[in-house]
Amino acid sequence: MSLPVNELRTLIAVALGGLLLLLRLDAARFASAEYDSDPEAIDQRGVRLAWPLMAIVLAIGVGVALPEGLSAIGLGRGSLLSPASIVLAIVGAAVAVVALLGLAWLRGATWPPRLSPPGDTARFAFDSVATAIVDELTFRGVLLGLLLLAGIPAGVAFLVQLLLYGLETRLGRSVATLDMLVEALALGALTGVLAIASGAVLAPIVAHVVARFAALELPDSAPALYPRRLL
Repeated sequence: MSLPVNELRTLIAVALGGLLLLLRLDAARFASAEYDSDPEAIDQRGVRLAWPLMAIVLAIGVGVALPEGLSAIGLGRGSLLSPASIVLAIVGAAVAVVALLGLAWLRGATWPPRLSPPGDTARFAFDSVATAIVDELTFRGVLLGLLLLAGIPAGVAFLVQLLLYGLETRLGRSVATLDMLVEALALGALTGVLAIASGAVLAPIVAHVVARFAALELPDSAPALYPRRLL
């Protein structure tokens, strides 16, 4: 007995979503496990670029497969570029920067906090954008969207994506500490709220990029949040 078309499309979307979760766990294979990459693989730009590109392709595949379309995972043009989404992107980025500056002030010996060497900025920017794209498409886009489509209440769906994000982020690193888990949960909570409030992944991605880049650029905030990568 064959499955109805809509059920088959939904199963395909769920399968592609599972591949996204596996892709996040396998970040080190692409030399893109933030702050945990093999220093000898840092120059493999093509391999590192493949990680976010694969996430984008898989996420779009989920949206195309779903009967509800791309809007179900926050990639619909209407919600993605809506005024609410843009405003929340700015607000989320501001909240992330203020929080990190506060941590730098609490932990730093000097104020204003010192910045990283200029030569690291481009690498930090790439890591921030790539990781934000993968994480937000996977957890605040596909996973959250599928949970909501399944009829799970928004609060429960929020908690599920948050816990899975914290677990995957922790398992994906060779060194995992309680500080890293707290950082992941805080970031996942902020971007999860932005995703539910805006109905799109633009605000979560922007806030994630800004938060991660700011943390990398502020060495005074790094000891608790991010072990520094040898670059």
